[in-house]
Amino acid sequence: MILVCPSCGATHSAEAWENDMNARKAFAARATLPIEVSAHLLPYLALFRPDKRALSWSRSLKVMQELAALIAPGWVQVQGKPARECPPRVWAAGMAQMVERSATLQRPLKNHNYLRQVVWQLADQADAGRERTQHHEVVSGEQRARRQRGDDEDPFLKAYKEKHGALPGVPAEVAESLAALKR
Repeated sequence: MILVCPSCGATHSAEAWENDMNARKAFAARATLPIEVSAHLLPYLALFRPDKRALSWSRSLKVMQELAALIAPGWVQVQGKPARECPPRVWAAGMAQMVERSATLQRPLKNHNYLRQVVWQLADQADAGRERTQHHEVVSGEQRARRQRGDDEDPFLKAYKEKHGALPGVPAEVAESLAALKR
């Protein structure tokens, strides 16, 4: 079976790519990325391809590993600006925007700095939207009404519980008592 890379046009048999250690590692690295990001990966990798050559497997692997390290913490930060919460779907949207703007980019890309800036702007816009919604709920009294009904929970505690299952070092019954007192 002959495989053709849609980004660089390289052709090889599936067996040849399977025998290349860096190719195997690159395929494994792609499999570890969130599905939203993986869907935009090949066009994004093409931004790193030199003009008259194919992108090497070792360079592809390095780019994917760097990308995975950027996505893993769940936030994005650009120098001189506050960190913003950043789920994989925001990284995917940033990659898609870069691919759309590829004609205006100086290629090949050397690093992910421009992606970080694009993603930070998207995350900042999303954060501003959440702040507007929260402010509106406070002003309209909706937040207080939810809290009185028992529907509302501190969003930071809720996110922590979703990620870790419970509060650190606090027995479940104590955590529930504290939540009841907070209401």
